[in-house]
Amino acid sequence: MLVNVKNPLIVSHCPLGYVLKILNALDSKKEDFVDAQNQLLLFLSKQQVQCPRPIPNARGKYYSVEQLNGNAHVVRLLEFIPGKIFHEVEVTKNLLYQCGEYLAKLDRALKNFTHKAYDTHKTLWMLQSVPQLRDFLYALQDHQRKALCEEIIEAFESKVLSVLPTLELQIIHGDYNEQNIVVQNQNDSYRVTGVIDFGDTNRSPLIFELGIAMSYMMMQAKELASGGIFLAGYTSIQSISPKERGYLKYCVAARLAQSLVMGAYTHSLHPGNDYVLFTQAQGWVLLEQLWRDSLETIDELWETTAHQYLTQSNK
Repeated sequence: MLVNVKNPLIVSHCPLGYVLKILNALDSKKEDFVDAQNQLLLFLSKQQVQCPRPIPNARGKYYSVEQLNGNAHVVRLLEFIPGKIFHEVEVTKNLLYQCGEYLAKLDRALKNFTHKAYDTHKTLWMLQSVPQLRDFLYALQDHQRKALCEEIIEAFESKVLSVLPTLELQIIHGDYNEQNIVVQNQNDSYRVTGVIDFGDTNRSPLIFELGIAMSYMMMQAKELASGGIFLAGYTSIQSISPKERGYLKYCVAARLAQSLVMGAYTHSLHPGNDYVLFTQAQGWVLLEQLWRDSLETIDELWETTAHQYLTQSNK
């Protein structure tokens, strides 16, 4: 992930303002990936996807490298996207459906984007990196949860990663969650109007994008069934083959495990931050429900929930 030192909002030269992003010293070494993100955002801004458009500096460049406190930091300016963040508003079925639609719209646009930096870009948060979670399982104090994650990692390797060469790859957002979706109130109801934070974009199968996003949507809605509504919105625009859909539940479980294990690892480094563990509680509930109780029936649950939503008169 790209972690930012500061993101001040600047409103002196534009009514909506700009966000000044200063990357940390480590991520600032990946200038090719910074260029890839900038080019991707410029591309999307022409594809009717509202996202933070990079603004050129006085030298006409979309970023510069500045010395701050003795370290080199990439500095860039992005347009501010107005609205509220999804996690700040009430989760409704209609919003979940819209979130699916917007991600599908984003992915359709991204299908036509390429940049050489993505050919080699790898991070721990890509689903391809799930086997590396084994190095962090020691952070889980609960032995049952550790065993659960070990099962999920093994299943993801055998069911999904083993067929990775057969899956079509494209650039994906990679972190479509409740913190990165912008909504606006229009006629007394919220509409999804934009997406932010492209620091986890990577080249992966499309089903990974869907699995990552669904895991966060279900945690936000606090129920497994809600994934079906999000999935219905997504597939209303972007089709998913039956073969790929068969991989989806393993992708969802892998992302939940990834988030929970890395959260526990972060807490082990900063034991005083109990907020991390508090926010994980719902994730563990959903993961255990999915893997222990619903693995054989979850596809039917998602399909039924989607059908019920699509056929109700008041959406």
